[in-house]
Amino acid sequence: MKKRSLIILVILVLAVSGLGAAQTAGPGDAVETTSSGLINWTAGEIYATGIGAPPAQPASVAQARAMAERAAYVVALRNLLEAVKGVRVDSESTVENFMVTSDVIRTHVDGIVRGARITKTRYMADGSVEVQVAMPLRGDLMDALVPENFGRPTGPQLPKPAPVPQKPSDVKPIPQPSKPEPSKPVTPPAPENKPEPVKPTLPPAGQVPEKKPEPTKPETPVQEAPTIEFKGGVATGLVIDGRGLGLRPALLPKILDNQGQEIYVGQIVTRTNAVEQGVAGYARDVSAAENNFRVTDNPAVLKGISASGSSRTDIVVGQADARMLRQLSSKGDFLQYCRVIIVY
Repeated sequence: MKKRSLIILVILVLAVSGLGAAQTAGPGDAVETTSSGLINWTAGEIYATGIGAPPAQPASVAQARAMAERAAYVVALRNLLEAVKGVRVDSESTVENFMVTSDVIRTHVDGIVRGARITKTRYMADGSVEVQVAMPLRGDLMDALVPENFGRPTGPQLPKPAPVPQKPSDVKPIPQPSKPEPSKPVTPPAPENKPEPVKPTLPPAGQVPEKKPEPTKPETPVQEAPTIEFKGGVATGLVIDGRGLGLRPALLPKILDNQGQEIYVGQIVTRTNAVEQGVAGYARDVSAAENNFRVTDNPAVLKGISASGSSRTDIVVGQADARMLRQLSSKGDFLQYCRVIIVY
């Protein structure tokens, strides 16, 4: 009976371990593996693992396992902190840059990492234990990193007060008598020098005169056709295909037109939405992105033309697509609520 209970317990432990591994990444998730951990940009989670060994001479088996679990948890948190430091915030900086420049941010990030949850525990045959921990990229971490002045204002914009009209003065100025100007001597006009007419020069006999080239007409610029695929009606989200551009994911990516003008991020999104939902989600293929709940049931799909920024986290779209995207966003609020997924 005891042997049967032990077998059932082992099966349950293996099942929980397998469930934790399955939750790390789905089949269509965009995953980035680092030396210290794993970032699931689709789920908005970052993972790290640690292994702890039991003491050489434990007082009991239970104590050995507890000490091994504690050691594995500490190592996992240390690896998680290193993985978090390498997360790109935007095209110019990482989390580590923020932590170096601000003690407040460093203390806040350290506290968030220490509060990471355990997602998987594996018990090895030699008595060692492997622990996996995870923490979300959105929420507290974004709140620690996003500046307070980021994003579109949330409150109503008050109209500017009208200018107060100036009252005319009741005292009228006394007119001053005008003094006569002294007469100036009249000088006779200078005689006009009429230029002599230029006689046309004739070419030598037997030589054909050269014809002057006609001015070339400026070429009409070719109108770029938009590549946005859209069913019509009101767009509920945006999917940008950035495959093949060398794009890299970040917490605060931007969408730019080919002239470098910003279409999407701080000018559109409020700080509250950016912290709670994240500026954009990521996917591994277009089909998975279109079926993601983030963009709901009628997203617009367009193709990016290049990646921008020193870390290549910003995506550039064509001018026609930029114009079409601005028109779609003016008819709906999908950009304001961060309903954007980037495929990379």
